[in-house]
Amino acid sequence: MSLSVTLSLVGLSACGGSDDSGDTDAASSSSPAGADDAASSSAPAPDAMPEPDLEQIPDPVATVNGQDVTKEEFVTYYESQFAAAAGQAQMSGEELDEEQLQEETLEVVVDSVLLRQAAEEESLEPSDEEVDTLLEELATGNGLESVDQFLEVLEEQGMDEETARREAASQIAIQAYVEQEAPVEEPSEEELRAYYDELVAQQEGAGGGEDDAASTAAPEIPEFDQVRDQLSQQLQSEEQAAATDELIAGLREDAEITSHL
Repeated sequence: MSLSVTLSLVGLSACGGSDDSGDTDAASSSSPAGADDAASSSAPAPDAMPEPDLEQIPDPVATVNGQDVTKEEFVTYYESQFAAAAGQAQMSGEELDEEQLQEETLEVVVDSVLLRQAAEEESLEPSDEEVDTLLEELATGNGLESVDQFLEVLEEQGMDEETARREAASQIAIQAYVEQEAPVEEPSEEELRAYYDELVAQQEGAGGGEDDAASTAAPEIPEFDQVRDQLSQQLQSEEQAAATDELIAGLREDAEITSHL
């Protein structure tokens, strides 16, 4: 799934990744690179981490085309965003601008609601089997052994199974809508070669270029044929993300959005 703008998948992954074990993929992807290691060695203990101020958040947080965005829906995503931003601010020594973070989070939530509404208008409803498949993927992505274990983690984080399945269904519908309205063609061989050459150039630049020893120490990119399929998927993901941004921009132009923050 490439739609980082959508609340459903991000919310589910963030909740699953906050398991106390701290060894899931979602935990590492939803926080700054190396944050966990740095926090364990130099940052204050977990109980010293700041907590988000939720008392001043109104309910509803916003209204999108007559539909209220509840405080609960907003907070589900905001808490994961706050944890990541607070960790980064603590490492950098900068002060966290919570008001700005709330506004940025609301933008993401509104984008998700707009996509969800558009999918509903197209009557894109996933089957139970599709929902089960997505939950299985999320469980595996979070380093868990089963959907039941994933749902247990979500329950501990305040999301019951009904809500989890509803959010998963919403994500599938949004993905189907984006693929319907902003289809992305498979890249040509020429495009893949150019993309590969660009990555190689970036890697050589990161290795220093002038220093052979430094270049040797830097991770090497495999031959083109070995990573062709991965490159194709990545390039399509990037193109779809750009197409999604344009799609959302069009939805925003026709939408009535009122923020209550």
